[in-house]
Amino acid sequence: MLKKFKNYFLNNKWINKKFIIAVSGGLDSIILLNIFIKIFKRNIIVCNCNFNLSKDRKHNILVFNICYKNNLKLYFKDFNTLKYIKNKKYSIQMGARELRYKWFYKILKKNKYDYIVTGHHINDDIETFFINLLKGNSLFGLKGIKSINNKILRPYLILKINKEYIYKYAIKNNIRWIEDKSNIKNYYFRNNIRNNLIPYIKNVYNKYYNNIYNTLYKLKIESNILNNYIKYIYKNILKTKYILNIKYICIYFYKILKIKNYDYIIYRNLIKYGFCNFNYFININNKRKGYIIYSNSNKYKIIKDNKKLILFKNKKNKINFLIKKSTIININKNNKIIFKFVKNKNIIFNNKYIYLNLDLIILPIYIKNWRKGYKYSYKNKIIKINKIFKKLKISRFYKDKILFLVDSNNIILSSLNMIYIYNNNYIVNNNTKNILYYNFLFNLK
Repeated sequence: MLKKFKNYFLNNKWINKKFIIAVSGGLDSIILLNIFIKIFKRNIIVCNCNFNLSKDRKHNILVFNICYKNNLKLYFKDFNTLKYIKNKKYSIQMGARELRYKWFYKILKKNKYDYIVTGHHINDDIETFFINLLKGNSLFGLKGIKSINNKILRPYLILKINKEYIYKYAIKNNIRWIEDKSNIKNYYFRNNIRNNLIPYIKNVYNKYYNNIYNTLYKLKIESNILNNYIKYIYKNILKTKYILNIKYICIYFYKILKIKNYDYIIYRNLIKYGFCNFNYFININNKRKGYIIYSNSNKYKIIKDNKKLILFKNKKNKINFLIKKSTIININKNNKIIFKFVKNKNIIFNNKYIYLNLDLIILPIYIKNWRKGYKYSYKNKIIKINKIFKKLKISRFYKDKILFLVDSNNIILSSLNMIYIYNNNYIVNNNTKNILYYNFLFNLK
């Protein structure tokens, strides 16, 4: 096995790379560390953690001793796993995985290393296939584990090495490891697959291993082809935009309505934002305007707006600036509004500004974004702003981004961006003594 590693890793692609080796103390990671010490000793650091699910620390001690003996830099972390999974409502395995990988990436960034190396092998890949099959998954789930995924490197999968091969190497080279006692506990779904389902299949069908491995190999190729096709389509229907310095994504799905199962293509590309329920996207073209979809974590939100979807972070961006006197309000780093309170004496009017009769306005005034119940006056009639929104076909997403100048009673004096609204009850005339004027931002991006 060492020869396999050397033949692959001792080339120009890997020779100057730096690796973080994730070592639990179990067979797979100990052998991985043993081999990387022989090939890349100067370019590795080790990460070891304790999830505090038992009082046994033998696996930690073993890793400490190996690092001390080989003069390797070691990062160690104690996790309060039970508290974490209780707060997150995760399973133990899911919580432990999230904890360690967040930690791994912090160390990777801190040390400016290239890869996090883990000990996943072909048996893990096959187990993952069955887990996803039984849970009900698509081609993308059934393809199993990626050998290289962003900054995560899995050498055993690259070199097509299974558990039995790793075990034989350990015995032949008299290498000690600590067996994880939790591996025999079948209340973990993966352990049930490993300890019961796979041995049963192996017993009744002795060619299962090669056949499933070949199936996985084909699924990986086919999923890559399909994934590239979906990404190609998505690039043609997606556009990143900004409003009030807030980033959002427009998905013009009407461009692909003729493609069969277009809704699945949209769903597949939005999984990375946490939208994991395909049912929300079925026949999205027939959903009403204003239809809202939340990501599983509520971090992102999608609003349907006619023939497009608008994707953005699900957080409230309430704006509430108090204005009592002449001042400059910075809406964001690129836009500001200059307010001037002046006497109506020889003032030169300029079309770059909006002018209001300050004598009629009850101070203070505010800059706010849209709220329910806002009204304004037009030709001596009180009009609800929602009627204007409906007439102009303005979606909920854009409503929240429109800025208004309002008085203390939330009566709109004027709009400040995107649409033009002016309350004609506050028109400046010859009898006006005090004037409020300010610049406008109707094309604010």
